[in-house]
Parts: sequence; C-alpha cells; structure tokens
Amino acid sequence: MNKASTFLLWVFIGFAFWLPAQDTHFSQFYASPLNLNPALTGVNQGTYRLAGIYRNQDRSFTVPYVTYSVSGDSKILENKLKSDILGVGLVFLGDKSGDGVLTMNNIMLSVAYHKSLDKAHKHYIGLGIQGGYTMKSVNINRLTFPDQHVGSDFDLSAPNGENLAKSQLGYFDLNIGILHQSWIKKDDLGIFSGFSIYHLTSPKESFYNDGTHLANRFTFHAGAYIKVIKHFYVTPNILVNYQNKALEVNFGTGLEYHLDTKKSPLIMFVGGWGRVGDVGIVSAGLEYYKVRVSFAYDITASSLSDATNKRSAFELAVIFTGLIKSPKEVTYPRMVPCPLM
Repeated sequence: MNKASTFLLWVFIGFAFWLPAQDTHFSQFYASPLNLNPALTGVNQGTYRLAGIYRNQDRSFTVPYVTYSVSGDSKILENKLKSDILGVGLVFLGDKSGDGVLTMNNIMLSVAYHKSLDKAHKHYIGLGIQGGYTMKSVNINRLTFPDQHVGSDFDLSAPNGENLAKSQLGYFDLNIGILHQSWIKKDDLGIFSGFSIYHLTSPKESFYNDGTHLANRFTFHAGAYIKVIKHFYVTPNILVNYQNKALEVNFGTGLEYHLDTKKSPLIMFVGGWGRVGDVGIVSAGLEYYKVRVSFAYDITASSLSDATNKRSAFELAVIFTGLIKSPKEVTYPRMVPCPLM
C-alpha cells in the first residue's frame, strides 16, 4: 500500500468515528428494493421475491470495503384484497470497512400496502414502513493513530490518544416510504416515483459520549418503463439522496431486449449511469426463468481517482421472483417493473 492509500484509508476510518454517519449505498439501487424504499415491499411480478447484492469497493487499498444485503418479500391475503396489495418483507444489510475494523449489521421488518386508484388497476399508490435494529462495532486495536507516529514509523505500543466510551453500539431504527406507479398505455409505458425518509428516530450513533445522532436520509426516485419497438425497452430513471448536508444524484438509463423462447422469456440488458461529481457506472445482465443476474462497475471520476487508480467498486446482484399457486383464482395486478440495472 503506498503512502497516499495509507493516508486515505486512515481518513475514511476517521470519518466513520468523528463525523455524523451517513448510509451505505448501492449503484444498482433497484436490485436491493427494500433498502431503497419500504414502499417497494410486495412490488414484484409474482408472489414472492428473493434478492441478494454484494458490493466490493476501493480495491486499490490492501483490503477493500465490502457491503452486502439479502432480502425477501411477498404478497399476502390476495384472496381477500382483490385488486389491492399487502406486502411483507425482511431485509438484512451488512458492511465491513477495511479488514473488519468497523462493521455494521442491520435487520429490518418491512410492511407495505398498495391501493388501486382505478377500476382497470393501472394506477397504484403505496405506503411502506420498516422497523428494525442496527449493531455497529469497532476494533481499535487494529488501527493506528497520529499520536502513535514516532519518527518515520508507527509504534503500536504507544498510547493512541483516543478515549472511546465503547466498542459496540446498537439502536432501533424506523423508515417510511411512499410509491406511485401507473401504466399509461397498456404495457408500453409505465411510470413510477417514490419518496422515503430513513432514520425517523434519529438514533444516537457514536463510540464517544458526544451525543452524535444519525441524520435523517431523504430519498427520491423516479423512472419509466418504455416500449420503443417490439422486444426493445428503455428504462430511464433518477435517484436523489440527501443526508446530513450531503447530496447524491444518480441518473441514467438501461436498454432491454426481450427474446421470446419456448419455456421462458430471455431478457438481456445493459445500462449507463452517473453519480454526479463521483463515478460513472456501467451495468449488464440477463433474466431467465424469473432469475435476474446483474453486474455493475464504478469508475471513479472524483478527486480520489489518482489514489484508487480510477477503480472504485463492482457489484453483483441476483433476484428471483417466484409464484405460489392459490387454491382460488387470483388475478395479480401487473406492477410497473423495476429497471434491470
């Protein structure tokens, strides 16, 4: 590891300790729907959905940053609700900074209700809520600090000058979200938009006794599902996150080609995205037999590009959508599908 990388690694770890914390994120944000908006619970093209995503970041350092999530959500009470949808789900999110110096584990229970706004069931508005628990821990013995810099090297036996009140913390958290979606022209044009607020409880989150609280995160996302010609779709969308005076804007589009086969449609897709002032993102993948596999790669465009050799992160995501046959005839409303990012 060169000097620039060592310095940046120390700075990133320092941010985790002393600055008000900010959330993890995924470039393939729709590949982890329950982390994007609680109101996306139950929004799938079947009965249930299983999703997993893995992110490996800043691989130019000795040990990269790793974020991962798994989730499952399902529609329930279809026989009683008719055209409306009630969804329940569970999502786990984990994050490891460096070689496990700072770790985070979060588990949330999610519930959402989607109300049909018309007789044709083409327009829906949904409200979702999540509640759960987060645990964080730090291993200070695996860190070096400025006070331990002696001469031209670090002396790990020297006092570090830090006064941590604890090495572990935990707190209850609460999130809410709203989602609107509409089919404008049969299956040729679908639009959707959502807004969510995370950390409604503003939990205290600090390894010091300094009263630092986790700031609310406000998320807006919107997009469209457009059939251009037969078998060919365009899926533009935008994501905006605001937390603790930090603004993140993602925008781009995906291109899908649907190939009809005897047993199951084969969907192939590619996409190009940008996170303003930070990275460019390319993605690709396919879906077959309701199994979607996608890959994304971030290319650093910010001031950190030299230290990271213009490499930032890669992600791998898998989603499976299943259908459980009901003893009674159930008509599943066709929801606007999330983009294949």
